[in-house]
Amino acid sequence: MTRAGWAILLLCAWAAPVLAAAPTAMVIKGTVVTPDAVIPGGWVAIDHGKIISITAAKPALAAARTLETTDIIFPGFVDLHNHPLYNIYPRWTPSHAYHNRYEWRGDEAYLKAIANPHRPMAPGHFCDIDRFVELKELLGGTTTMVGISQPRDTDISCIAGLARNLDWFTGFYGAKVGPERVVNVLGVQPDDVKYAPASLAESLKKGDADLLVIHIAEGQRSDPKTRAEFAELEKQGWLTSRTAVIHGVALTRADFAKMHAAGATLVWSPRSNMELYKETANVADAAAEKVAIALAPDWSPTGSTNMLAELKFAKQVNDGQFKGLFTAKQLFEMASAVPARTARIDDKVGALKPGLYADLFLLHGDAAAPYDALLKASPGDVTLTLVNGVPVSGQGGYLKTLGVAQIEETTLCKAQVAINTAAAGGNLAETSARLGKALTEQGVSLAPVAECD
Repeated sequence: MTRAGWAILLLCAWAAPVLAAAPTAMVIKGTVVTPDAVIPGGWVAIDHGKIISITAAKPALAAARTLETTDIIFPGFVDLHNHPLYNIYPRWTPSHAYHNRYEWRGDEAYLKAIANPHRPMAPGHFCDIDRFVELKELLGGTTTMVGISQPRDTDISCIAGLARNLDWFTGFYGAKVGPERVVNVLGVQPDDVKYAPASLAESLKKGDADLLVIHIAEGQRSDPKTRAEFAELEKQGWLTSRTAVIHGVALTRADFAKMHAAGATLVWSPRSNMELYKETANVADAAAEKVAIALAPDWSPTGSTNMLAELKFAKQVNDGQFKGLFTAKQLFEMASAVPARTARIDDKVGALKPGLYADLFLLHGDAAAPYDALLKASPGDVTLTLVNGVPVSGQGGYLKTLGVAQIEETTLCKAQVAINTAAAGGNLAETSARLGKALTEQGVSLAPVAECD
């Protein structure tokens, strides 16, 4: 075997335990948040990576490991809008508002802080970056994500593990890494369209692709270039029931009416919108037109470090600008059930139901008000994260109870957290040290794995 062949083999070897079928049976007790009810002191039974029952009484499951908690059990978040490879960079705070995303992408401040350092980092350190940013998501309860791009001439086999990547590898369709059923296109401007599949409109029409996620109308409402993008989306034939419009800051109520008629979804990223443009999508108009709305963090530099933080920010905007339009439960669903339905994977993840994959997390908080507890939480409150029934991170005692032998202890938001190093394919501290050294050589520092308050 060639040296490159051995490298690919080693990259793939660490990923298999997470997204391959997990044989360990377990039953977990907690306040279970299902689509239909909240079950205090309920039990989730898991076998071969899937939920086999949710009951009020402890189920009989042969040879199952038992974890009894007073925590809240939620389905893992589904993140339809992120740029994870950039989540190694510290927060970047623009000095002024931009008219559109094309302005800041050419700003010298942005180039110096993020774009220029990223050019050598992404291809040279892909697997370390991927491990760091996927753990960053998982520690905040996200188990499914979109947006890791492939640097040119870079093998990305190591992406097959940890979180599910809807555009590259989910474990739903076999063991091969490659484009899956979600297509990620940056936008409708000429420089963006040239990277889109030539037959994309036909693929959406025929159902060969489950979802197109695309940046549209990202900028201020007064900006002509931003306002014109929705019409270009229609012109391309890309406004369909398989379309998720990312940002949509400049969209009008008439645009949302067209989205509803087409069956398209809005992906709302309020923190990044406010940081860059001082405006966010008019989700009140979107809701009035019955457009489905998903929530997503965008990226760490100007958005949120994870879905928990984005939920907290969305609540602030909801309670302030939108006068409490959405309930706490609706905000939770924007991060779980809605994006799962949008990506047509709600028969697999996005809720706690028998037959779905055991992608979930446990949260320490007020079990009497689980949705409110979620909107107040930080990553230090996440006590366990499972993907495919495999414990990836959480309290060390929980992981040991569930049979995890190799753990790395770390402090996260003043809480002791353990990482399953076999599932992660390595040690977070060592990964961070390598990335930190490489970033220092580029004149920048490594971002924290979480922002805690």
